[in-house]
Amino acid sequence: MSLSNQFSNRRLPWIITPALLSCLTLLALSAKAEPTRFERTYAPRGTAHLTVSNMNGTIRVSAWDRRTILVRANAAPIVEITDRELGDNIIISVKRGFHLGRADFEISVPADTLLTLKNLMGDIEVSNVNGPISVDSIDSNVRLVGSNSPSVDVKVTSGDVFFEGDLRDGGNYTMQSLKGDLDVTVPESTPFDLNARALSENINLGSFISNLVSASRGPKGISGSYLKGGPRLSLTTYAGRILLHKK
Repeated sequence: MSLSNQFSNRRLPWIITPALLSCLTLLALSAKAEPTRFERTYAPRGTAHLTVSNMNGTIRVSAWDRRTILVRANAAPIVEITDRELGDNIIISVKRGFHLGRADFEISVPADTLLTLKNLMGDIEVSNVNGPISVDSIDSNVRLVGSNSPSVDVKVTSGDVFFEGDLRDGGNYTMQSLKGDLDVTVPESTPFDLNARALSENINLGSFISNLVSASRGPKGISGSYLKGGPRLSLTTYAGRILLHKK
């Protein structure tokens, strides 16, 4: 073996070892990184308006009998969650980053809270909230259960929308999904004005259809008044079904 080869073989461990140590150190730090835990309690003086803007993860909101708002989230270590209070307006945001880390929210609110929920991807659920509800998402399944809200506005690019609740007099209820089903359950005794559009032409109004007056059928939709009309119910899907059930 030549002198130069002997020298190279002796030097090789000293060249590799620092690189290996660096990699092992990074792996160890990543393994030790703890998830982000966010918990806040807010005490609005009047009717609260809660805005939650997430990037990746679930948002679950349920009503309780307290006048405070409790927000809890478990998130990946790289996720940064910020909050602001402007009077009774509470704004919670997941900061945009290079990596799309996950954050899952569990929120309890007074029943009359106004909700504005935004998400890039991840399911959204709202239970027993009676305040106005606005949902805007790219990729989410949305469930609104036990609602007695005066207005609902749901816009989803991809995902199913499920609504079960009451329609209040003078209310406006708009649900739209570019790619997904709209499954809606409302009381049989509540009159409403319906505008249902599905480019797939797959609309099933169940037994509501027999009491739909002034009905107008187009190539892609049905509109009319149920029991002389009332709250406005607008349902639109471009690649999915519209299913209407009696509660």
